[in-house]
Amino acid sequence: MRRTRIKDERIITEIQKFSSHGFLIVFVGLMVSLFVKVFILQWDIKYWLDTFVIVMVGCLYITVRSVKDGIYLLPSKEGDVRQFKKINLIWGVVSTLIWAVLMFLSDLREPGEVDISKSILSTLVGAVIFFVGITWGMWFLIKRSNKNVDKNLDG
Repeated sequence: MRRTRIKDERIITEIQKFSSHGFLIVFVGLMVSLFVKVFILQWDIKYWLDTFVIVMVGCLYITVRSVKDGIYLLPSKEGDVRQFKKINLIWGVVSTLIWAVLMFLSDLREPGEVDISKSILSTLVGAVIFFVGITWGMWFLIKRSNKNVDKNLDG
């Protein structure tokens, strides 16, 4: 007698949760590894490019599939949308500050004499571009995801 597998939604949800946590552990580990190799050990790109590509491909896959399937959604209530926009801006600022600090520290570690004012100015310009790009990019992905969920419901 052959037994059939139980497909209880609770079991499926737990398996998906464990998979998500496993991916998060791998992702954080790879990011820490990259950070150490690039900024602390200052290894040449040929020694850490493979790790960077693995992280980017994994993130790109999850993002593209989530947007395509309409998973990134705006909240339905106006107050929740404002809160979401606020959180998006806050994390945009946080990521921009982290990026700016890393770029400035990278400039300071360059061999030879460093022009501090030029480094600060280029970091500020880059930070503005980064902030606009990251916040607009997230907003674009969410808007696109909302359109795709409507398409999936209609089709």
